[in-house]
Amino acid sequence: MRHRIKVEIGVAAFLARAAESLGLEVRLDQQTTSIPNDEHLAVVAINSAQTQLATYPAISVAKLRNRVVVKPAQATDELLKNMQIAVNERAKSSNQSGVATYRFTLNGKLIEVSDVISIDSIWSLEYAQTSVFENAVRSANQLPLGKTELLNQNFLVINFDVSQNLDMTAPFLHLFAHEPGYRIVKSSSHSGYVALAGETKLFEKVSHAVDYLEGVINE
Repeated sequence: MRHRIKVEIGVAAFLARAAESLGLEVRLDQQTTSIPNDEHLAVVAINSAQTQLATYPAISVAKLRNRVVVKPAQATDELLKNMQIAVNERAKSSNQSGVATYRFTLNGKLIEVSDVISIDSIWSLEYAQTSVFENAVRSANQLPLGKTELLNQNFLVINFDVSQNLDMTAPFLHLFAHEPGYRIVKSSSHSGYVALAGETKLFEKVSHAVDYLEGVINE
């Protein structure tokens, strides 16, 4: 029997879409979660019932006005290697299949391990060969896991949550006219994420897009 996948309410739609694209069904356990406010590093590991383990490259997670800012981890090779070793050892010793997010301080100290797919996994929808969401569906259905390597070494993703009374059409047109490279993906009518890769001033451009969508700025 397929196990329930624990997922944050705000990103459950992405999990459902991943299942639909594979022609599979999933049982969702939607939850309200929070992630650390301080900038930190995170590594996602997925165990399958077939004893396969897939781990994702480390990412950096920060906050902007309670929004999540995600980009590739900028740390020493030694620190990243030690984090991956720690994740692999703990994941392999776990008797549970499914997703686990390991969160570390910027110095590599383990903060927490969460078994809920959270907003900080949205980056993988754009910049991993197989997203966390798709691999969660694969694991739940006892299928081989997909590759997790990065598709781009330089990207930035910020989620948005727009007031229901604001128009979404005009801001989309404005933003794409100024930066055709934006990836603006909705999880619902007024929430989703903005992603951009391979550009300079990534934070400036992506945060501008989120501020514009949310009505913080109008130009």
